[in-house]
Amino acid sequence: MKTLNPFPTIEYISPEYFCDRESELKYIVESIDNQRNITIVSRRRLGKTALIRHSFYQLRKRKDLSLHYFDIYATRNLHDFINVLSTALVGYFESKPEKVLSQIIKLLGQFRPKLSFDELSGAPSVELSLQSEAETEQSLAAIFDYLSKQKQRVVIAIDEFQQITNYPEKNVEALLRTHIQGNNNVTMIYSGSNRHMLVSLFNEYARPFYQSTGFLFLDKINPGQYKEFILKHFKKAGREISQNALLLILDWAQGHTYFVQEICNRLYSSGFTNIDTAEVKQITFRILEERTPLYQVYNNVLTVSQYALLKAIAMETLLEKPNASSFIAKYKLGGASSVNRSLVALEAKDLVLFENNSYSLTDIFLMRWLQRQ
Repeated sequence: MKTLNPFPTIEYISPEYFCDRESELKYIVESIDNQRNITIVSRRRLGKTALIRHSFYQLRKRKDLSLHYFDIYATRNLHDFINVLSTALVGYFESKPEKVLSQIIKLLGQFRPKLSFDELSGAPSVELSLQSEAETEQSLAAIFDYLSKQKQRVVIAIDEFQQITNYPEKNVEALLRTHIQGNNNVTMIYSGSNRHMLVSLFNEYARPFYQSTGFLFLDKINPGQYKEFILKHFKKAGREISQNALLLILDWAQGHTYFVQEICNRLYSSGFTNIDTAEVKQITFRILEERTPLYQVYNNVLTVSQYALLKAIAMETLLEKPNASSFIAKYKLGGASSVNRSLVALEAKDLVLFENNSYSLTDIFLMRWLQRQ
């Protein structure tokens, strides 16, 4: 049997391949045990989804809980939301198609459910035929009514929850809050990468979800813990990796989980038995070379001002004062008003992130690629 690469970059595998987050795990489990809704916030690809999966893995043997996760990033309206929610719930039912179908018909039969199964994974998927706004609201009510009657306590994790603010329906927040608040059998875990939007959702007095959840702001993994984790897995495979190499990986990837995992994944698959800074530099060079055609596109899709500002922020790594005359002059960016317009556009395109009072690129590899130019 082929040895599993211990540095996954796509899906959560098991605790053996998951680094640290012990205090965060404790907080989540404690919140679930005490029926407190929580919101997990972090920049993209820092590991919030893996943390939820890790939490569910730890709780999977609890007979008093039913655990459901779904991602609404691709949803465009409340109808999509309900279909994804229904699919997430169906995935928990027994795997036999006829039993799944009977559950769906019993729960949502009036909304003409169409049940299908993925050809590769066999996972069930549900699509409801909702003809009106009234039917949409009725189906949502039926789902939460069903959940309220379950013998097990229900835990629902919704990833990229801020997406509901983009739905065309006007009453989505109030509708969801009504059903969630009125159901004492359901504990919610909300998560997302848009810090500003999520904080607004739950912290603005006039909004329906005001102060209805606790917050967990996910930071980067402790560097010491991460070094031990990486070292352990290379050692287990009979390989050596130097302290300088570990320091370079964490520094070059800015300690960001996804980018650290990608570098380590490549180093592991390369077959190197003794890894030092030269091997790390070789792998990072390959990664940037592979992405060159993708990153070159930005020069064409962004305006001259936007691309110039993107490069300037990359060169600074972290930028606190984009309107500072010294910064503008250093990179020949024109006027402050032009910088402000470009900054808004780059944030809207999810290329630049404002966090901890400074601006940075969301893609560390793109930042390093631009620095090389």
